[in-house]
Parts: sequence; C-alpha cells; structure tokens
Amino acid sequence: MRSAAVYLFILAVGGVAAFCAQKRTVARGDALAAELMESNKLIKSIQCDDKVPIGIEGAKFGCKVSFKNGDVNDYKFKLDREGNIIATDHN
Repeated sequence: MRSAAVYLFILAVGGVAAFCAQKRTVARGDALAAELMESNKLIKSIQCDDKVPIGIEGAKFGCKVSFKNGDVNDYKFKLDREGNIIATDHN
C-alpha cells in the first residue's frame, strides 16, 4: 500500500514538472526597458515590445529608443540564454 502511494506521488510530481516545462516564460517590456536604461546612461526613454516570449534559445524583441541628444531609433535586441541583451539591428 505504501509503495503504491510513493509511486503515485512520484508520478504526480513528474506530471507537474512536465506541465511546468511546457509553459512559456514571458518577459514584460517595461522590465526589459528598465534593464536597458540602466546599462546605457545616454538613453532618455525606451519602450519595448510587451510580453516577449522567452524560449530555449532566448528571445528577440524590439524597442523604440529616445536618446538624450534627441535621436530616436527603432532597435532589435536579442536576449541570450545567459540573460545578456544584445542589439542586433537598428533603423
């Protein structure tokens, strides 16, 4: 009887783990923008895509960046697996 309970417990924990592994992680755009503003003191304001899905290889997202000198550009960024944000393209 106790062996069956342990077996059912292990199956339940495995099922919950499998379910959680399938759920996508999503980053908020304002959190990404805050991290970018903190890393670059030349940025006046920044607005990033909201609800950026993060997969196994990281994430790709875009932001509209306003600089303190008046320039405004659209940038594409990549969030890698280690959490580093890298600019990949701008207009």
